[in-house]
Amino acid sequence: MKKSIIRQMKLEDIPYIIRIDEKIVGHPNEAKYRDKIPGYIARCPEACLVAEVEGTVVGFLLGDIRGWDFGVPLSGWLEILGVDPYWQGKGIGKKLTQAFLEYCKGNGIESVQTMVNWNEGDLIDYFRALGFKRSEYLNLQKKLT
Repeated sequence: MKKSIIRQMKLEDIPYIIRIDEKIVGHPNEAKYRDKIPGYIARCPEACLVAEVEGTVVGFLLGDIRGWDFGVPLSGWLEILGVDPYWQGKGIGKKLTQAFLEYCKGNGIESVQTMVNWNEGDLIDYFRALGFKRSEYLNLQKKLT
């Protein structure tokens, strides 16, 4: 396999991230990423990462460090992880996640949180393989329509 590098995300990476996400979900989310990424980079730039292979962005991770939301102490938050489908299963996501975990640990963070749709068993298995466990927090919802 060609060597991948993990580096800090730049605003210039947004078009590549949009393309990767569209390949994964099957429809464009351009507005979401154009609105969301600059704020993440401004707030916690070292927690926003991309994976490159031969100069091409093949994966990304949007992370953050924040606390006290819903009583959760200061924690790392893995918000979005995406890997181009061609590169999935080749260790790219794992390298991105490990780099984020190392960044958090190096900054005195004791836990990292993420949220996963209960119906996405493959994603739950992926995070479990990386040592994530179900937390004591439960997401509740009330539909208004």
